[in-house]
Amino acid sequence: MRNRLLSPASALLASIVATLGVLSAAGCRDQVAKLDLVTKGNGTAVGLAIPVADRLYLVPGGGGNTAVFLTKAGVTVVDPKYASSWPALEAAIRRITDAPITHVIATHSHSDHAEAVVHLPGNAKVFAQANTLERMMYFRYLPRGSDTNGRAQAFADRLELFEGSDAITLMSPGPAHTNGDAVVYFHEARTLHVGDLFPSRVFPVINLESGGNGLRYPEALRAVLSVFPVVDHIITGHDGVLNRDDLAEFASFMQFTVGYVAAEMRMFRDKNAVFRGLVLPERFEHYDRERQFNTLDEIDRSIRPRWQRVF
Repeated sequence: MRNRLLSPASALLASIVATLGVLSAAGCRDQVAKLDLVTKGNGTAVGLAIPVADRLYLVPGGGGNTAVFLTKAGVTVVDPKYASSWPALEAAIRRITDAPITHVIATHSHSDHAEAVVHLPGNAKVFAQANTLERMMYFRYLPRGSDTNGRAQAFADRLELFEGSDAITLMSPGPAHTNGDAVVYFHEARTLHVGDLFPSRVFPVINLESGGNGLRYPEALRAVLSVFPVVDHIITGHDGVLNRDDLAEFASFMQFTVGYVAAEMRMFRDKNAVFRGLVLPERFEHYDRERQFNTLDEIDRSIRPRWQRVF
């Protein structure tokens, strides 16, 4: 598979497909067709590994934030980025350890977080929520059926990996960014990797095509805060390392936003006027509003049946 994906013919075809816009280069939404190619990434360079806690590192850039955790068994990687970013990510990992990569976790299926699974060593085990793993096979990050031959393992709500100082918990909080979101808790480091469930202080993507749900988004965030009350560090999807208070603030932000849409959007309302009319409380004024309209629309589409919506 490695040679097929990186062949000159595939590279040429990738360029044609990118030009036609058949595959998304944005990464934070599902592609419209099965993945046969390596996408080009988002134009950002993979950075060096940044220490977060003992044996735990963050590698930014080249897609979503990657966590690298050194265990007794080898290296565990969370969100290995775009396939095109893999050589640089692997080089960043090799600057801190020569241990084998044994476990890879995907917080969700979007290409900027999970596509590089196509380049993993054949003996590396892959873990993801069941809906995410199904989409990873659909997009051919993994060959279909690999969940039955031992390479990939799906989980529904929760999964424990390793023991003692290496202990990791995977938890799915329910539909939010997608219906396969997972957060990863490193026990000794008291650190959560939350993927794009909390990408940054922004109006987030609610990927309805992948089962995301704006109405249930605040509930999912509250579930994470409830299950993991002791957290020192939050590795976000795209904003580096924040803290538990930042995650709690984001949960409040999403609750406020969902409440606004639920209260203001009714039949025959002008959604453009409603979405433009959102006034954020002062405590949220630092949030990036670039995709405010899109997020509010995704929340509206999560709440109201199609026949009630204004298009």
